[in-house]
Amino acid sequence: MNTQTKFVQRQSGLGRLTLLVFGTIIAVVVYCGYCILPFYYCYFEITNQMEQVIKVASTYTDKEIREKLLYHIKKLELPVEPDDLRIERDAGTMRISLPYREIFYVTWKGKDYDIHTFEFHAYAEGHY
Repeated sequence: MNTQTKFVQRQSGLGRLTLLVFGTIIAVVVYCGYCILPFYYCYFEITNQMEQVIKVASTYTDKEIREKLLYHIKKLELPVEPDDLRIERDAGTMRISLPYREIFYVTWKGKDYDIHTFEFHAYAEGHY
């Protein structure tokens, strides 16, 4: 075998290794995106619901607003307790806040490993 043939074989091997490494990296990124993007969707959805409720707050009591928001929280399956939802009215202004955490984890061989904890604080404020 001459040196040019060995060089071509070596280059071919490096190409396969590079393809394997970058293919694995892309697969991990796609999987993480698939798991993490719903967290942000739920955050923006509940924030939007809070803003919509504030627009019609003059026609509803705090209890009715809490029930409406808890319905959406339950629908989105957010990991919160009803007491975490705070509603405040002050001189024509309403503030609604909801702090919560989402945990990104991976299950491996029947055991869950926490990768990252996302701290969210949904907040809306406006005049009604």
